[in-house]
Amino acid sequence: MNSRAWMIGLLLIMSLICSSALALVNYKIAPIIRRNQEIASMKTVLDVFGLPYDRTDSGSVESEYRKSIEVQEEQGLTLFHDRGSGAVAVSIGGSGFQAHIQLIVAIDRDIIRGFRVVEQTETPGLGGRIGEAAFQKQFIGKTIARGIRMTKSGNAGPDEFDAITGATGTSKALEKILNSGFNRFFAVMKSRG
Repeated sequence: MNSRAWMIGLLLIMSLICSSALALVNYKIAPIIRRNQEIASMKTVLDVFGLPYDRTDSGSVESEYRKSIEVQEEQGLTLFHDRGSGAVAVSIGGSGFQAHIQLIVAIDRDIIRGFRVVEQTETPGLGGRIGEAAFQKQFIGKTIARGIRMTKSGNAGPDEFDAITGATGTSKALEKILNSGFNRFFAVMKSRG
């Protein structure tokens, strides 16, 4: 019996030591993780505008971002303004087929100039392909004045994008997210005059 109590006591002490060590490591590296996430967000915004920066130097990224980008919250939308060109990007998101999808889209009047999927956890190899550069590149130059539509034809028009084969649900969800976000964006721009 004593041997059993001793073993349980030892396991409890080891569990306490390991849990405390993990909590301490988490506490110490949380600011580093937050900082890396901030730098990754800055890179995404700079990329959407096509602005040059040194990808390997976080100081350079932050410096270029602070110099070039102005961020505004307006009517529930986050807007990014490129001080140099006057271009605007908007962060839009919504429910995908499986989970939340978050995008940043640079818009010049009614033309998409930059497009990045920031967050998505759709099915890998299917809906998850929205995170691939080849899929995202097709949005550049699309006209969005009357919204954007998904097509399965493989021959997308000026206001259409090619759906992902086998991921119609994700493609439809993306269409809905984009059109809702564009409507809100244009309403904000119209209210500005």
